[in-house]
Amino acid sequence: MELTAQRSAAAQAQPRRLTARLDPPAVAAWVLAFALVAYLALSNGGYDTIVRSQVGIAVWWIVLLGALAGILPGRIGGAGWVATGLLAAFALWTGLATSWSESAERSTIELGRVAMYLGVLVLALALQGRAGARHTINGLACAIGFVTLLAVLSRLHPQWFPVNDHIESFGVLGEVTARKLSYPLNYWNALAAFAAMGVPLLLGVALTARTLAGQGLAAAMLPLSALCVYLTISRGGTLALVVGVVVFLAFVPRRLSALGTLGAAGLGSAILLSAASQRDALQDGLPTATAIGQGSELIWLAVIVCGGVALLQVAMGLSARHVRRPALLAPGRRTTALGALALAAVVCVAAVAAGAPGYVDDRVQEFKAPVGTVTAGDQDNVFSRLQATNGNTRYQYWQAALDANETAPWQGIGPGTFEFWWSRNGTTPAFVRDAHTLYFETLAETGIVGFVLLVGLLALLLGAAAVRSLTCPPGLRMPIAAAVGGIAAFMTAAAFEWVWEMGAIACAVMVLAAVILAGRGDSAVADEPAERSRMRLPRAALAVLAVAATGAIAVPLSGALATDRSRDAAADGRLNAALRDSRTAERLQPYAATPHLQRALVLELGGALPRAAVAARAATADEPTNWRTWFVRARIDARRGEAASALRFFRKARRLNPRSPLLGAR
Repeated sequence: MELTAQRSAAAQAQPRRLTARLDPPAVAAWVLAFALVAYLALSNGGYDTIVRSQVGIAVWWIVLLGALAGILPGRIGGAGWVATGLLAAFALWTGLATSWSESAERSTIELGRVAMYLGVLVLALALQGRAGARHTINGLACAIGFVTLLAVLSRLHPQWFPVNDHIESFGVLGEVTARKLSYPLNYWNALAAFAAMGVPLLLGVALTARTLAGQGLAAAMLPLSALCVYLTISRGGTLALVVGVVVFLAFVPRRLSALGTLGAAGLGSAILLSAASQRDALQDGLPTATAIGQGSELIWLAVIVCGGVALLQVAMGLSARHVRRPALLAPGRRTTALGALALAAVVCVAAVAAGAPGYVDDRVQEFKAPVGTVTAGDQDNVFSRLQATNGNTRYQYWQAALDANETAPWQGIGPGTFEFWWSRNGTTPAFVRDAHTLYFETLAETGIVGFVLLVGLLALLLGAAAVRSLTCPPGLRMPIAAAVGGIAAFMTAAAFEWVWEMGAIACAVMVLAAVILAGRGDSAVADEPAERSRMRLPRAALAVLAVAATGAIAVPLSGALATDRSRDAAADGRLNAALRDSRTAERLQPYAATPHLQRALVLELGGALPRAAVAARAATADEPTNWRTWFVRARIDARRGEAASALRFFRKARRLNPRSPLLGAR
């Protein structure tokens, strides 16, 4: 009888254990983080309007269906709603800006971008159920680690991968640019920032994964992340990595364990970086036979090194489980804070004594200098690049952004229109679409209002992370430390690059924001029926928001699809189909210059010059500060034999872009 009772109890216990392990919200949180970020990263970083918009519509449909079914929004919390409100207000302000923008088309595209990011934030917040924070960090760490691995392999064995746009651009970009690892995001600084954001996440997983195998695998990815940043030759990515790790250490509850993991990973990274620096053909970025041979050597070395780091991490994990740490090695928060302040004071005094203020001032002046004034520095590897602090015209971009803001301080010149301002008022002939900083570009394009909304969102994330790290349950401190480390890396990279426009990076930020604002640990309980009944109004609000956001994304998406079809048809010689698609794009986006310009080009190609001139005139009316529309109009009139008007339009284009060599500038 006793044996039967024991078997019955065991039989009843087994299903309960299996049920406890299957947590649909946790699985959904992991899948969202991994699938979304990995897909966008492998799709040129999610920069393309069509790819990004399609993902945005899919995300908002999930939110809409979840709200109508009563599944979403879940327990988002006050801070989560505030963050949603800030980003929604920024999207609304971006939409309003189309009425005064220099280009309603580009501002509408920016509205679609922000609406897509808002959908990711809302969905990620809604999926932060029981233990959602840990699974979200795991999923995002897997996504970034997976993409980082592919990026490194694309350099070590490029024949395994399709030829990417970056390598094909070698003849245009030059040897220096071709050396910089860019696949699959196809921009080296963005790839470096992406890998840098993953380092705090991998550290968090290495310290808290439920299995020793998971801890070892996460630690093994850290040297590859360092190698990835090294191969990009990105100073901004290197700085982002350092800042992300420092912030992670400031928030992490187990600093000594984290330092141990960092030490092992640092040793492995040093070996790989040293080996890569000795293989010149590999660093050239071209798929020569010598480079492939050197890549094979480095692959085997990476397997050995990363395996060693994994074994060291497993040993540290076993020690943490079975060896009791002395009290001396587990100082409290007060002791740690006092020690950190004392160390910071010593470092500051030593820096001042060593002449750091003068050195920093010299480097700042070097950063401000225009291109050609100071030595750019050797670009063979990231260490030689770090010896030079020239800004590559970034300071001039930032000055131009601040000047643009002075013309419209509160409302800005219009989202997405910095390119037009720079073409007219820039100090160098270089083409640039962005101000190479999220903060000044936001100030220029959306004014003080937009700047306060977006920067307020980022400040909220940092403040919420600081508060929650002091008050949350122990099981949630590590995910928050990893999340704020990743966001700190993003904020650093965003100060120097246009990483906000890379969908994979921005969506990773939205997912990390959800961990900070609404993440919960294992101790959280499921939603109660009374609480669910109180969510009727938020669900209705989410449904309305989903419909509005879907419309904001769908309009530029439909126009971009029609325009792309027209270009493809024109390239194939199917001019009638190209003309039909361009007219479809005009109907979908009557405010946009691109469909009119596309119709003008198709008509010009078909020899219908009078009709082409009419379409070109419509394009100049939609974007009167875009020099390209005036240039096309001048060319069409020249072919029509209208010399006077062609010259007048050409001069207009030159006034809008006076430093362009294409327009005869010297």
